[in-house]
Amino acid sequence: MDTKLFEDYQKQMVDLQKKWFDTWMEGFPGWKPPSNLSEGFEQTLKLQEEMVKSYLETQKQTTQMMLDAQKQLWTEYFNTMRKTAESVK
Repeated sequence: MDTKLFEDYQKQMVDLQKKWFDTWMEGFPGWKPPSNLSEGFEQTLKLQEEMVKSYLETQKQTTQMMLDAQKQLWTEYFNTMRKTAESVK
């Protein structure tokens, strides 16, 4: 196998991965590469914590909306049943 061809392939793969990573990181505008390992670990933890908090808040709001909709549905159901019962009398 030609080693030059293999090296070119590896270089293209590394370039592709770097471009993908750079594009992905553009989604996190406030993030900067860490200057040392402990700083990077702390940044990673903060990012994970923010993501979990955001997910939980979204889930909380979604659950509240679902509960409100169910409450409204049952309230309307019972009101309709009462009106129906009164009209039958």
